[in-house]
Amino acid sequence: MIARRKEKDGEIELLDRIKKGDKEAMEQFTKKNQGLVIYLAKKYAFTPDILPDLIAEGNMGLLRAVEKFDARKKVKFGTYAYFWIKRFIIRAIIREFEVLKIPERYQELKDKVEEVKREYMFKKGTMPTDKEIAKSLNLPVEVLKKMKKYTSQVRMISSDFFDGEKQVDLFDIKDFSSKAEPNIWEIFRNKDLLEKIFNQLREKEKKANVDMWLNVLEMYYGLGGKVPLSYKEIAEELNVSRQRIHQIKKTCLQKLAREWKEMKKEEEGQKRNGHM
Repeated sequence: MIARRKEKDGEIELLDRIKKGDKEAMEQFTKKNQGLVIYLAKKYAFTPDILPDLIAEGNMGLLRAVEKFDARKKVKFGTYAYFWIKRFIIRAIIREFEVLKIPERYQELKDKVEEVKREYMFKKGTMPTDKEIAKSLNLPVEVLKKMKKYTSQVRMISSDFFDGEKQVDLFDIKDFSSKAEPNIWEIFRNKDLLEKIFNQLREKEKKANVDMWLNVLEMYYGLGGKVPLSYKEIAEELNVSRQRIHQIKKTCLQKLAREWKEMKKEEEGQKRNGHM
């Protein structure tokens, strides 16, 4: 009992030093909690080459836990950090599929899923559920469900999957399979295109805070290497309501789609004129 108390007191002292900017304390504390980070990263690393990235993201989650932890509350730091580390790791996996290496990661996962299905069918004579497949692959079921959406060409436009410490709606799905709709991720991946569209919006929407729109999109979708944030986190960061953030995101996507379509029409018109 006394040993545990001393350990907790030492932990609180380290956290206090970290919050005062003590880099040595931060290094010491990070090393102390590496076991938890590595455990969770290995748990969710469905392929070996993603493990280093997940450890890095897990450490980001650990830093966020240090930042937000309140030692006055009757909760162990390890329990609190578990939530944040897991959160950052799962977000990294989802972002990996959505934004960075969709074809390669998708094919890897698809092959593994098919293998699990064959083995399960051979042993039990029935098809496994998503939960059973996810459990067999040691993968979050929400990631598996997201990847299944890609097979039906449904685009993910929102991943608002944590609100405080409660899990809320994972997906705000919008169908972008129609040829009339722009591929929003194509815009997001092309920095020059995104900047060009926002410059046009600045000219047309002079009364609007277009830079704030861009900021909201960057924070929400994790553009430019940022960690994706929930509505609540963005609202707190910008000191506005969650409803306002949702409204900004929705309005901004509509205006991006409109500008993108207009640019495409203009390009097509120029091509036709060039051939005349």
